[in-house]
Amino acid sequence: MKKFAFMFVCLLAMLSFTNNAQAQDKKNPFIGTWTLMASTPIGDTEMDFVVEEKEGKITAYLTSEAMGDEKIECEDINTEKADEISFTFFAAQAGMNIDMYLTLDGDDKAKGAMMGQFPVEGKRK
Repeated sequence: MKKFAFMFVCLLAMLSFTNNAQAQDKKNPFIGTWTLMASTPIGDTEMDFVVEEKEGKITAYLTSEAMGDEKIECEDINTEKADEISFTFFAAQAGMNIDMYLTLDGDDKAKGAMMGQFPVEGKRK
């Protein structure tokens, strides 16, 4: 009986280590470069959305000709849901913070909204 209990404890320990290793290896599915198209009342806006992981933390920025091709850092990045990312960024032309969310639609596509109302579609580059 002691031998069985010892083997059972060893098996549980191995399973625990395996699950932890798999969780650490799992990368955020949004990491990479995406082309986003946002439909707004003043026309469609195309932008690049770059998501990176640095020192275990997700960072992101946007670039767009319409926004002057400067790197616009994303803030308040939320990746709690495995298939969704949300964030805010400051749009200098509008003089305000803009919020956006994207949900995966397959491996290389995403859909979402900007300011809760303007549709956004994304495609991995």
